Amino acid sequence: MYASLGQAIQENCGIEYVQRTITEDRNTLNTPDADKRTPFHWACSMGKLDIAEYLLKQVDIKADEKDEAGWTPLMVAICNKAIPDSFIETLMERSDVNIETTTRGGQTCLHYASGKGRLNIVQKLCERSPRLIRTRDLQGQQPLHRAAAVGNSNVVKYLLSQKCPLNASDSFGFTALHFALAEGHPDIAIDLIKSNADTLRTDKEGHTALDVCMDRSIRQEFIGRCKQEGLDL
Repeated sequence: MYASLGQAIQENCGIEYVQRTITEDRNTLNTPDADKRTPFHWACSMGKLDIAEYLLKQVDIKADEKDEAGWTPLMVAICNKAIPDSFIETLMERSDVNIETTTRGGQTCLHYASGKGRLNIVQKLCERSPRLIRTRDLQGQQPLHRAAAVGNSNVVKYLLSQKCPLNASDSFGFTALHFALAEGHPDIAIDLIKSNADTLRTDKEGHTALDVCMDRSIRQEFIGRCKQEGLDL
């Protein structure tokens, strides 16, 4: 016997069990666990699309609850590649879902979509709420920092096309260019420099983006490409 509906979903119960449980007791639909995660959180987290779709159709579903860390089901869904964009878009369009909400760490849905390379969702979020592109988390990072750090070229290019802050520094002084080179993404770094990223901007320890590129081969590749394309370092 499961302790809760959320636990049942975690342990791979089928949709029939979910339907039966909710029919017998409607309160189970939104009952949170010790971490304040609802069954809907868990359906999104476990990639149980059929269950997530069923839950979302319930008229009394609380679709925008925050868990202990401030994550909403929308954020969880964005971070799970098993959840398709179509479902995420449906969730975003609901009047009871706030796409601008932040976690305890200050991250928004756009931070997560940018970090996960979900270009379509990034575009939808920016169209719905342009100011998200400038929102900083508690470490001072904006969505561009996330996209550059993980090497999501398409997302970086889109954010740049939307006039996102190019040279913004996080709380450690890292710009998107710092993240691109520190994490070994010379292609991203080239795109940033072509958009006029400041190559001389230093972090709080006085290091430029090139200084934090610790991989010698990537560093040489990057310098070589900059010379070929006539880009100043």
